[in-house]
Amino acid sequence: MDDSLEPPNIFESANSFWDFTQNVRPVTKPSIGFEGAGLKCEVRRYDSVFNAKGERVVVSSGTRFNLSSDRDSKSYQSSLVLTKFWSRSGDEEYTELEIRSPHMKAAIKAIVPEFKDADIDTKHITLRDEPRCIFHYRHELFNYGLCMELSSQIYTWTVMVELAGDTPPCLDFPNLWMLFRSDDLIYVTNAASPTVGKTSRVFKFQSMSRCKCDREWCRNKDWIISGLCIDYDGSAFGHRVVRAKIPFYEGFRQLSELLVLPLHFHPDQDAIRSRLIARGKKFTEMHSQHYQRYRGVAEVLGNDRNVTVFGEEDEFPLQATWINGRVMIDTRTFCEARPSHEPYINMDRKTFVSVNGAPPEMAPDELIICHHMVAGFAFNEKHWGFFEVDFIEDIPYDSDAFRLSLILNQEYKRMILSLVEVHQDEGAQFDDFMAGKGKGVIFLLHGEPGTGKTLTAESVADHCKKPLLRIDASLLGTTAKSVERGLASAFQLAEKWKAVALLDEADVFLQQRSASDLERNSLVSVFLRMMEYYEGLLFLTTNRIESFDRAFKSRIHLAILFPKLDWTSRRQLWAAFLTRATQKDASRMPASSSIDGFASEDLNGRQIKNIVKVARALAVKDPSRSMEDNVESAIRAMRSFDQDFSSTQAERDEGYWNSSTGRGGRSGHGHEGAKRRRIEE
Repeated sequence: MDDSLEPPNIFESANSFWDFTQNVRPVTKPSIGFEGAGLKCEVRRYDSVFNAKGERVVVSSGTRFNLSSDRDSKSYQSSLVLTKFWSRSGDEEYTELEIRSPHMKAAIKAIVPEFKDADIDTKHITLRDEPRCIFHYRHELFNYGLCMELSSQIYTWTVMVELAGDTPPCLDFPNLWMLFRSDDLIYVTNAASPTVGKTSRVFKFQSMSRCKCDREWCRNKDWIISGLCIDYDGSAFGHRVVRAKIPFYEGFRQLSELLVLPLHFHPDQDAIRSRLIARGKKFTEMHSQHYQRYRGVAEVLGNDRNVTVFGEEDEFPLQATWINGRVMIDTRTFCEARPSHEPYINMDRKTFVSVNGAPPEMAPDELIICHHMVAGFAFNEKHWGFFEVDFIEDIPYDSDAFRLSLILNQEYKRMILSLVEVHQDEGAQFDDFMAGKGKGVIFLLHGEPGTGKTLTAESVADHCKKPLLRIDASLLGTTAKSVERGLASAFQLAEKWKAVALLDEADVFLQQRSASDLERNSLVSVFLRMMEYYEGLLFLTTNRIESFDRAFKSRIHLAILFPKLDWTSRRQLWAAFLTRATQKDASRMPASSSIDGFASEDLNGRQIKNIVKVARALAVKDPSRSMEDNVESAIRAMRSFDQDFSSTQAERDEGYWNSSTGRGGRSGHGHEGAKRRRIEE
């Protein structure tokens, strides 16, 4: 058959579809179907309305006579029966087109996939609202009719299938259904973000309908598109339902302006297909634990469940959040921690399972519909969430930080690395006599602020390419129960991800117990027990070792004092930070003599880093100034603040002393209070 055959112009001899069907002569009896059913080429139209008693009745269009009793007898021979259903208030709810013609039913069964199993011998085919399947398969149905050489039926059939010819470049909102065909790949573009631009996804079309939500502001106009994508639930890949919405618009709109449309209508469909297939491969590779860097917007879950007037729900609110840091992609652990957000995989459809840790094999049309987000944990924000696959990248580890940037005795560095590396080697570990105890390694870092305690834990984690899990003492609570629950959760994640755990400012948990403070004693006891059974790496930092409880002494594997920085250490830090700040333009590096002068300032490591950061910002803003001048400006600003801070602190201390001895005011005005008393006397 010649594919170039075009159907005749169906409106040459008729003003409309309905006029045309009335003039066509009935065909001879077919070899299939009911006895005489649907052989008369005509359309019967009815209205389904409510009568005065509130009962739904069927009447012929344009009349008020109830035809419920003899409707079937009157329309038995009609090829098509169109019924409009009306609400009690007189609004049109939907329409049903009943196809009774055996020839039409046979063509639909042969061509349209969703009716391939239809029982057309005993049942008619009913289409609700728009005749979508007829429109989408109009060319195939017409060619089917040519093959069957049913010329008289073809003329009638063409009226239905050639509704709009080729799809126009623009379309009005009510007729958007014409675009979407079963199993089409649907391309969805999310709104552009000022930081990361547009993101996109593809799924396989299943159905579409008007919104039926009960929100007051929604007028039930939006199109809701439903389809299938491939997602991962922590154990298997499979299909799940996803949705997209097309908001209502007036008039006509170019297809290129739609944020949801079939992929084959997009002018860059080939490039999009290649890009999303590659992203699908990346998605399948994320099925296990992956420590990655992320820069983009993520859907982050809150730590507290939604609370309604009916009580607490098993749902955590999702919020779009900018994430710029390291994440752990781990769907299985995510589903254990937040089971209410576990994706529902339809196990009745095709599933994919990883074998021996390798990504599952998928065809290109399966890879392209893989989900655009994966579940994981954001370390800086300490939140679970969903992360765009497009914004996930490998971590640029700073492996030189431990060796070059950390100011610490080389013997201590050797001991730290030895303990960490032996802990990684399960065969070389040294266990307690009791099973499950003593497998962890606890480091205590104590000393002055800004001397490198936190940097030690950070640089060790990067050197070993391990995640760094910071435990915020303020989030653990102040009761023994909340601390135990929080530590158990944090330690479990650290062990599962083989992470380095860091508890900064751990003083409250390490403080000496006393007979008068039972609540604090409970906190310390819980922390001691949790440390005893922890099997990972834990760094504790503190500035107040003098208040430690003696019981912790035997639990610490290695304690390191970080003394106040001397001139040599400060110069080493100045050189390291300035080298990093001028790496794009080495000519701006200050002279060695200038660095010697900077090192004479009594500053800690954190202050030095902040000064260099300010100096670099000044250099970017005004390249004409030298780096030495910028550093001097930053040092002067810090000196001024230190003087103001010291003066205010002295006044506050003196005011407190005067108020406690009855001499002077309570808000730091001791001298003024004493002067007023002398005048009054």
